[in-house]
Amino acid sequence: MRLPLRGGCQCGEVRYEITKKPLTLYACHCTACQQQTSAAFGLSLLVERDGFTFIKGAVERFEFQEEGKTRKEGLFCPDCGVRIAHDTKGRPALSVKAGTLDIRSKLVPAGHIWTKSAVSWLELPEDSLVYDYAPDDGYFALIERWASQEHAS
Repeated sequence: MRLPLRGGCQCGEVRYEITKKPLTLYACHCTACQQQTSAAFGLSLLVERDGFTFIKGAVERFEFQEEGKTRKEGLFCPDCGVRIAHDTKGRPALSVKAGTLDIRSKLVPAGHIWTKSAVSWLELPEDSLVYDYAPDDGYFALIERWASQEHAS
């Protein structure tokens, strides 16, 4: 993955840049991601805070809490409503919504989380890292898998 990565909302009013190599990419199958994306899952790219910058526009924020999870902030475009990222206070990284990247066709998630609520028709690759809920290892295995995928490509 060549840096910097750039992305933004659907209407183009909010743009961002990623200048540090992302920690990992995973597919989240929780019901909140399904609802927020209107899809079977959401793709989340973990990026260290000091490697992420808004370069155009300003986002709106709202706080939410999902069952059994910590409080988060959703960062979204005030004009078109596209979710750009989730921020969890106290964590060193943002969860950038990978579908907002300009170049996303070659993205392959390192694993799948919250599969307990995955849609029944989705078949996950046999060699995937799969978690019924959020990883209890601090996302270490997902980070390690992502790094090995990146070196292989």
